[in-house]
Amino acid sequence: MTTELKTKNAKAVIASEGAELKSLVIGGREIMWCGDPAFWGKTSPVLFPAIGNVKNNNTIIDGKEISLTKHGFARDNTFTTVRKSGNSLILQYKYAPVKNGYPYSVELCLQYNLFDDRIEICYSVFNPEYHSIPFCIGAHPAIACDDLDNCTLVFEKREKASTPVMDLNTRLFRSKERIQRLDGSSKLPLSYDMFDNDVVYFDNIKSRAVKLVQGKKTLACIAFEGFETLGLWTPAGKRAGFICIEPWCGSDDYDDDSGIFKEKKGIQILEGKKFARYKMVISAQ
Repeated sequence: MTTELKTKNAKAVIASEGAELKSLVIGGREIMWCGDPAFWGKTSPVLFPAIGNVKNNNTIIDGKEISLTKHGFARDNTFTTVRKSGNSLILQYKYAPVKNGYPYSVELCLQYNLFDDRIEICYSVFNPEYHSIPFCIGAHPAIACDDLDNCTLVFEKREKASTPVMDLNTRLFRSKERIQRLDGSSKLPLSYDMFDNDVVYFDNIKSRAVKLVQGKKTLACIAFEGFETLGLWTPAGKRAGFICIEPWCGSDDYDDDSGIFKEKKGIQILEGKKFARYKMVISAQ
């Protein structure tokens, strides 16, 4: 099931499965990847309560080893429509613990607000428990881009930034191997070859907005609040027509991580009966 939001200048389509943004048209131009399964069948999955890989697909929570698959369970579950009014849609997923799985009840809401020039996506995590819970959360929007080799990612601020290297055998970040990406510049030239080792992950940046530019044309702007880091991804060796620009809290495990979930880099700890809120804005300029 999908829901359509419209303004005079924009249209968005959101699926109840995974609360996933399937299409965003602004000024007659499609911003999002089409979801062709020959390359990647998703368009903008919600990453929760895990991001990326954990060692051997297992992690330790409250002293017990549990199974936690890549990117968590939110993207594979159906959200319920709480409210649709005007150009706004609220979707909710209530999770109850399962045997050998994530052991906490949690409520995840996404609110989509469509405007003529942008869409705002507000993420709300509510902890109904009386004790704190750990989680990771991230966005994974795939922006349509037919020639990544001629694109540049422009950061909001000048950055000195390196990224950890993914070990393709273990699917973990190498803690002692990094690639320098920016040295006081705000412009990162992109290429398909950058992704031969999977995700390019900026774990220490100041910018909270980036712009994807192809030649002199801006393809999309991504701004975020609450999220702390940024991942970039396109499937290696496929020259696919998109790049994912992903605000995150959390990441794939590093090879020297303890395996204890609450000790993961970027982990969020939410006290009982409290909310945590995050926001991403996708615009055309």
